[in-house]
Amino acid sequence: MNLQNPYKRLDVFQCGHDSHADFHGRVSPHHVLREKKCYPDGCISFIWNCTLMNKGKPCIHKYRTIGKSCKGCTYFMDDKIQFQPDCMLEPEAYEQFLEDVETFDTWLQKLQFKRPAIAGRIRSVKPHYNRLLYEKESHTRLRGYLLVLKPAYIEMDCFQDTLYIRVSEGQMKALHFVPKMKLECTGEIRLDRGRLILHKPGRFEITKKGWGTPWTRERALVSIKTAKQLEGQPAQCLACTWGALVDTEDHREIESPFRRRLFCLKGIENYQGCYIRALQNQKRKKKKSSIDSGHVIK
Repeated sequence: MNLQNPYKRLDVFQCGHDSHADFHGRVSPHHVLREKKCYPDGCISFIWNCTLMNKGKPCIHKYRTIGKSCKGCTYFMDDKIQFQPDCMLEPEAYEQFLEDVETFDTWLQKLQFKRPAIAGRIRSVKPHYNRLLYEKESHTRLRGYLLVLKPAYIEMDCFQDTLYIRVSEGQMKALHFVPKMKLECTGEIRLDRGRLILHKPGRFEITKKGWGTPWTRERALVSIKTAKQLEGQPAQCLACTWGALVDTEDHREIESPFRRRLFCLKGIENYQGCYIRALQNQKRKKKKSSIDSGHVIK
């Protein structure tokens, strides 16, 4: 059976909440149907304001931003606003979408409490970071690595969307995962905020070697220090080897403390001027021209 992940579609719901501004208002069905459960009834949001900062005056407590510590202050205001996501699909298309969600949920339930066999080719290998934000400091931790497979074969089914395999630093040191590598393994399938992730992988079997330099802890920590956060999540940056989604816990916020931010590990702020894409396109053109002329460049 061929399967896709309906929870990651961005053509189903749209919302005017400020937290979705980076995505031009588009929001994933997982956020709407499973996390917030805000369709069709909507949700209530609290917007923080400071009467002093709104007038351009400094905070009496010397804070630069409005946060949890502001509650109880004379100048603090908490406005209550209701938002309601809009469905961008026609009624018939939305009914089909709900059927796809039900099929996907049923398939996931069958995999619970099992360690299914997984097979596929690694498209890219990315460090897995966790970022903690506080009022006066921030911390970034390396939590292992993510092997990106698309498509992936789970038991007898072909999962046509992205599957992430979360491996530890010890597994990376032992097996040296790199792109183009073909592997087989087992693990626990979980849905993590819409992403399908294989946890606790084991019984690895490398069926074909890949190419490239495997990640090391030192290299991953240096990369995140020089990385730049991107606006939104451009599709080409998500697919790029150097685009890493960072699990961010912002303890300065109450409503949505957990978010995923996309960082460029090459330090490029604007994807439109990315030289990596230009080099990749140039390489593809050279390879195509060499094939047309009867010579293959590896």
